[in-house]
Amino acid sequence: MAEAIIFVLILGTIIVVILYSFNIAWLAPEWIVGFLFLLIAPGLYAAFTSGPFVPSARKRHKTMLKLAELTDSDVVYDLGCGDGRLVFSASKLAGRACGYDLSIPLVVYGKFLSLFHPRAEIQFGNIWTQNYDDATVIFCYLLPGAMKQFHKEVWPKLKKGTRVISNAFEIHELKPFKKEDKVYLYLV
Repeated sequence: MAEAIIFVLILGTIIVVILYSFNIAWLAPEWIVGFLFLLIAPGLYAAFTSGPFVPSARKRHKTMLKLAELTDSDVVYDLGCGDGRLVFSASKLAGRACGYDLSIPLVVYGKFLSLFHPRAEIQFGNIWTQNYDDATVIFCYLLPGAMKQFHKEVWPKLKKGTRVISNAFEIHELKPFKKEDKVYLYLV
């Protein structure tokens, strides 16, 4: 969340300086900063409802991929993918990897990086309203309340055999199939 506020302040300042440098003062700085806050509003909403953008440690990232045991026939979804690093790593091993996030700056950044990863895609979207019918692996790094919501809303719609890998937070209603370094593997 702090990175979103810093993004708004830095980008807003840059835009204001450029506009005033070229004597284009017809747009008030408050409007520019207000517009930039509208850009980050969905990300702020997601930060409070499912979890803020917190990059996974490299060690955990590797553990998540290891527990997933990805093959080229897998279809992977990363719920709240942030900058997409896990999606890009998964796309090298899986047939297809897709990440959803509500943070517009992170999605734009991720879409740019996905140009270099043909089997990866980053999408702007609410994780609770997506269709995961074809999923074989789901990665999540969601807060405890969101993990409960995941178990209630998403879990029942997943096909049998889908592997769910959660970073740091358990689905308390279920016993993990495997657990390693605070990474939990569940089988639907």
